Amino acid sequence: MSDFKMDRRQILAGAAFLGAGVVAAMSAGRLAFAAEGKILKVQNDKDISIIDPANRSGWWEENVMFAIFNSLCQYKAGDTWDWKLDIAEELDASDPTRIRFKLKPGIKWTGGFGEVSAEDVKFSFERIADPEGKSGYKDDWDALDHVEVIDKLNGVIHLKQAFPPLFKSTLPHGSGMIMCKAAVEKAGGAFTTEPPATSGPYKIGTWVPNQKLTLVRNELWTGEQPYFDEIQLTPITDLKTAEIGYQSGDLDVTKVSLSSVPQLKQAAGADTTIEVLPSLHYMWMGLNVENPKFQDVRVRRAIQRAINVDEAIQAAYFGEGTVAHGVVPPPLPGYRAKNLHAFDPAESKKLLAEAGVKDLTFRIDLPGDTDRITMAQVIQAQLKAVGITVELNVMDRGAYEDQFMESKGDAYKKTEAYIVEFSTAPDASWVTMWFTCDQVGTWNWQRLCDPAFDTLSKKATYETDDAVRTKDFEKLQDMLEESASCIFLTHGSNCIMSRSNLKNIHSANGQWLTFKDAIRV
Repeated sequence: MSDFKMDRRQILAGAAFLGAGVVAAMSAGRLAFAAEGKILKVQNDKDISIIDPANRSGWWEENVMFAIFNSLCQYKAGDTWDWKLDIAEELDASDPTRIRFKLKPGIKWTGGFGEVSAEDVKFSFERIADPEGKSGYKDDWDALDHVEVIDKLNGVIHLKQAFPPLFKSTLPHGSGMIMCKAAVEKAGGAFTTEPPATSGPYKIGTWVPNQKLTLVRNELWTGEQPYFDEIQLTPITDLKTAEIGYQSGDLDVTKVSLSSVPQLKQAAGADTTIEVLPSLHYMWMGLNVENPKFQDVRVRRAIQRAINVDEAIQAAYFGEGTVAHGVVPPPLPGYRAKNLHAFDPAESKKLLAEAGVKDLTFRIDLPGDTDRITMAQVIQAQLKAVGITVELNVMDRGAYEDQFMESKGDAYKKTEAYIVEFSTAPDASWVTMWFTCDQVGTWNWQRLCDPAFDTLSKKATYETDDAVRTKDFEKLQDMLEESASCIFLTHGSNCIMSRSNLKNIHSANGQWLTFKDAIRV
């Protein structure tokens, strides 16, 4: 194990941000010391709630799904966004609108549902694409016309037109996962945390909600066998607490806070590796434009101009953070180099006066991780300086997200402002798609609906000229900034701390854990 030292006081200090069951287990020693053999223990950002690809919530669930389901192709482990064949034996995209595939034979579904077939591929992709369906990811398959089944293992994906994101953010990502048609239909067409059939090298062994999910080998798997017999995922939202879990020996792999990296590097022994990877995250402060307090764009602009983002980021990350100039992360074409509206508290006060607003008070909702709370406290002080009073409302992550979803009730009507972080796939279209009109009530939490934005977002998605496509995505972020519904904060970094003898454990940005490829050397 590493040279990190820790006492009980440090362990208990993290209890406020870690699930009570996990903390109790750590304190009592019931979480076993990280095994040196064929068990891999990892931190996951959140517990699972939906591991149906059509309705998934985020990357923490995709980490599980990539291990228990299969795709035609998947991202490679390592430092590039290359893809490799998964259960496709052949994948021919020489015609960009007719992608031929041939499945490997003998890949079995659990539950007695037989062999993975081209019919399952057709069902999976068309299920997400269905405009009458309820999938929040249907834009991933917006270009899909239909999937043609030639025989049991062969088929053709027919597209309406060339679709640049296909091999960037659709096929290798969550919406490219293949479901068992017979099993899903038998389950009523959807599922949450109990998949009716899986086909990957792992399956779910045990799950104690909010404590630990264990993946074990799938005895039906006939493909290349993964190295690890067992994967244990512990949901830890606060990265400061995750660092404690690693230091005490309860984790082999974890994300850590950017602000902790200098200290962690100094303390780490030779058996610990710390990587700072370019993130595909984007964090912003959003304003609900339907709330009466924010319907006047001058009020929103006043808030925007009163916030010194650089100061807030430097405070949260101890000088390690960088300011975002939009929602497209800098590794991707379409990233903006500067904002349109600079920090200007005098202009903020002027705008409030023009709008006839005095004594503005509003609430910022945010999940309870240390860095984001620090950031929010700085923003709170900055807004107070222009006469705006802000209440910070730190929430459980599950309740925090549910309040914005119309499917969860009418709590969204009372939301005001929030600080949120999304993660994207390696294509800018997977950023702008969440700010469209049809995402209002699902992932468009500022509830801004601009048909011109939707039109340009679709144009940019299909654009095959890279230079034009980049300019379109830059313009889309200009439109978001002009709406003053978004105050761009940071893209951050994914900082991964792991045992030095682990290899191939994550994707290029450290977001997705590649359990199929991970090994211990």
